[in-house]
Amino acid sequence: MVNIFLIIVAVVIPALVALGGLYLIVYFQHPDDKNVAYFPKVIVILGITLAAVSVLMLPLDVANNGGQGGFPMETLWIVVYIITGCFAIVICPFAMFFYESEEADPGSGSQLGGALKGTIAIMFVFVALTILLYVFFGVAEVPTINVLIRFKIKDPPLDAEGKPINIATSKYAFILGTASTDSTVLNAFKNSTKAGDGTGYIEYRSNKEFLQFRVSIALFIITMVAFFGWLLFIIFGGIGIVALPFDMIADFKNRPQRIPYDKYLERKKKIGDRSIELLEIGRTIHARSPGGIMSKRDRRNYNRFRQSVFLLEEDYERLKISYKRQGGKVILYYAQFIGGFVCLVISLAWLLHIIIYMITQPEPFHPFLNSLVMALDDAWSFLGTIVYGLLSFYLLFCVIKGNFKFGLRLFFLFPIHPMRVGGTMMNAFLFNVGLILITSVSVTQFCTMAFSQYTSTTAINSLFETAVRNLKILKWFWLVYIFAIFIMAILSAIVLFIKPKDKPAKIKL
Repeated sequence: MVNIFLIIVAVVIPALVALGGLYLIVYFQHPDDKNVAYFPKVIVILGITLAAVSVLMLPLDVANNGGQGGFPMETLWIVVYIITGCFAIVICPFAMFFYESEEADPGSGSQLGGALKGTIAIMFVFVALTILLYVFFGVAEVPTINVLIRFKIKDPPLDAEGKPINIATSKYAFILGTASTDSTVLNAFKNSTKAGDGTGYIEYRSNKEFLQFRVSIALFIITMVAFFGWLLFIIFGGIGIVALPFDMIADFKNRPQRIPYDKYLERKKKIGDRSIELLEIGRTIHARSPGGIMSKRDRRNYNRFRQSVFLLEEDYERLKISYKRQGGKVILYYAQFIGGFVCLVISLAWLLHIIIYMITQPEPFHPFLNSLVMALDDAWSFLGTIVYGLLSFYLLFCVIKGNFKFGLRLFFLFPIHPMRVGGTMMNAFLFNVGLILITSVSVTQFCTMAFSQYTSTTAINSLFETAVRNLKILKWFWLVYIFAIFIMAILSAIVLFIKPKDKPAKIKL
């Protein structure tokens, strides 16, 4: 039977998320992008909505209660994840290449041609890798238990002395109370495992076997997106779960203080000298890259240059707050400190949940967050959904923070794409939305495992547990991912405590 209330919620929530994405663009966009770049803005709004939907579909799946709510959740999951993969691999990169192509590509003759070339290159790599892996590893190996026989005991058999035989320890197979000494029966059960309470029933099981079947290409594409998403989630999520509360509390501790005019002039001169130095470096890099083509060394230097410019701009903004705004609004910094403390509690809760529930599977030490969400869900269904949503979206925020922190510390791999209020260009929006999209699949899978008691009857749990997590070769990666996230978080905590401050890179031209 169709649940009308669930349909209303499924329509209203995406609409609210889309409005939130629009507000996010208006609040963060750079003045140069105002009233222009409409195509990237539409992609950003759709991408944010799609990522939110993919995360919030899990509580909808729970509320659907195994199909009783009227939603074909297995089909919806596949459709949403296929669209998510298209956005992350095709649409967002195309919009980003199109936006960044300020001049026409001489080879294609147009800005559109330049964007298509970059997008096709990404698609070719993904499609080729997917087809190759699907041919060799697109088979799921589902562990099964072969039950030889299970029967109910009517009357316990008697031995030669007329005493009841203990069925649980007997060497014979008893069928409906009759003892059998047939060698064929005994040989069949010789290497089997016997289960039962010894009175009501008895069951004989053979050794574990594997049921093999080739998964659909659509499900394998989802697996590939989840696989790459997990790699990014391990690195960026592991870093961000520590860096997010750490930086918020550190920013409060190092907040701008009121300074006199002479101190302001002294710091301003140092910033001016750094800006002149960076200007010369930028001109040198530009001169050595005709037509925008850079060598590997120049690309690293360019990324370091962007990191240094970002930190210089940060220092100048802090200087203006210290003198012109007399230290700024203190209440905002205390609000940031409280937010950092809340993030610290959530991060510790996630790390503790990984230790006592996820790593100790299949017999977890304690359900922990499962108990919290289910208790709140029993008290008021939306309360459990809200808490789940906060915990899930927090992981996505950690991915964005980890990506930014990773770019600041290991800036030679790729340029940073910071999000600033009133100063964010659309290419930074597109990059971060693409990152959120591709990791939203892995975050949902992570939450499915983290809240396995809460999601035990869901369609997504069936998809992941039956097919995705049992693919040849790839299934061994899922076993180490949880450990890898925890280890990455611990390493990040050690590095941040040893080197808490982000410093400008040394550029070697």
